[in-house]
Amino acid sequence: MHHPVFKNASLNWLLVWSSLVLTAVGTSPIAWAQGPATTETAATDAAWCWFSDPRAVYHQGTLYFGYINSRGDVLISARTTASGQTTTCVLHEQLQIDDHNVPSILILPDGHLLAFYTEHNGKFFLRKSKKPGDISAWDDERVLPFGNRVSYSHPVLLEKENNRIYLFWRGSDWRPSFSYSNDGGSTWADERPLIDSRGLSNAHRPYLKVTSNHQDRIDFIFTDGHPSREETNSVYHAYYQKGTFHQTNGERIGTWEELPLQHGNINKVYDATTTGQRAWIWDVALDAKNRPVVVYNRFPSETDHRYHYARWNGRKWVDEELAQAGGWMPITPASGQTREPHYSGGLVLNPADVRQVYLSRPVEGTFEIERWEKKKKKAWHRVALTSGSTKNNVRPYVVAHAPANQVHVLWMSGDYHHYTRFDTDLKIQSRNP
Repeated sequence: MHHPVFKNASLNWLLVWSSLVLTAVGTSPIAWAQGPATTETAATDAAWCWFSDPRAVYHQGTLYFGYINSRGDVLISARTTASGQTTTCVLHEQLQIDDHNVPSILILPDGHLLAFYTEHNGKFFLRKSKKPGDISAWDDERVLPFGNRVSYSHPVLLEKENNRIYLFWRGSDWRPSFSYSNDGGSTWADERPLIDSRGLSNAHRPYLKVTSNHQDRIDFIFTDGHPSREETNSVYHAYYQKGTFHQTNGERIGTWEELPLQHGNINKVYDATTTGQRAWIWDVALDAKNRPVVVYNRFPSETDHRYHYARWNGRKWVDEELAQAGGWMPITPASGQTREPHYSGGLVLNPADVRQVYLSRPVEGTFEIERWEKKKKKAWHRVALTSGSTKNNVRPYVVAHAPANQVHVLWMSGDYHHYTRFDTDLKIQSRNP
C-alpha cells in the first residue's frame, strides 16, 4: 500500500509576459529578441512523457499537474494561480525511474481528482482524492484489472453520456485499448481493444493521442507504430460520437461492437508512403467548429525533424510544415548515437485556441520554447518564451480547461539523456492573451 507523501512549497509568482514579436512565414530565418518575460520553476526534479494526458489541468483557480522525479516517485502538484503557492503529494514512492509513468489527471463533476498512472509495460494504478480540489489526502491506491504490460493513460469524461469516464491506454498486447466507468471510477467495464496492431507484436505498436469536446465526442490520432520500427509511419484520425466511430468527414466506420479499428479502414491525416518520411504524433485539439487540428513531426532523417500543422477545413486536411526542429533532443552520448533519435523537442496546441502552437526547437545549439500564432491565412507570428538558455527547454504543455483570459504553459528544462535518466525541472509561464 502506498500512502501519499505531502509537501508544501511557496513560490512567488509574478505574472509578467512580454516579448518582442517578429513575423515570418514558414521556416525562414528570423532574428530573435527576448523581453522581460518571467519564467518560474513549477517543480524541481521533474519530468514527463507526452503520451499520457491531460498531464495538467485547471480547476477553480488552481493548476494541477503530474510528473515523475529521478527517484521514480509519481507526483502531483497543485499551484494556486493567484499566489503561486504550490503543494505537492507523492502518489507512489519509487514506482520506476521512467518518465512514461507520468500521471494523467481527471477532475470529477464534484471536484474530486482522479490520478491515473502506469508502470512502463506494467501495472495500471488509480487514486482518488479524499476531498474535492485537495491533493493532501487520497484513497488507497488501486490496481486496475487491465493486465500487467500496460503503458500510458488518457481519461475522458463525457457530460452528455451521464458523466461516463472513458479510459484509454496501450494494452498488454500492444493494442490501444479502453474501458469505461459509469460511477466516477469506482467500477470499470471489461477491457476492449480500440485499434488493431497488425500482428500484436512489439514491432507494430500504434501510438495514440486523445482529445474531446467533453460533451459527446472523442477524437483520436494514431500511428502505424513507432517511427524506429515503421519506415512509413503514417498519421490517422477518427472520432467517436453517440455510440459510433466516424472518419474525419463524418462517414460512419462502425460501433463499439465492430472494434478494433483497422488501419486500412481509417483515413490518414498524413500518408508516409507518399513521401517516404516516417512521422510521429504530438497533439490533437478541436477548433471552435469541432474540427480537428493535429501537430506532428516528420523525419527526413534522424537529424532532421520537421514540425507539421494539419487542420481539417471541412473537406480535406490542409497540412503545412511549421518549423525545422533540428535533430533529437536527448543529450548525445559519447558513442554519438542516442537510443531515442525520434525524440524531438516537442510541440503542442493551445486547446482553447488552436491557432496557437507552443514548440521547442534548437536556437544556437540549445532547445528553446516559442509560441507560434497564426494571425492571417499564411502568416505565423512567433514569440520566444525562452532565449539564451544554458539548458534545453523541451516538451511544452498547455494546461487544459483554463479560463479564456489565461494561458499557462509548462515545459521541462535541464539535461535529458533518456526516459530513465534525466535531470530536469518543470518551468511555467502564464499570461493573459
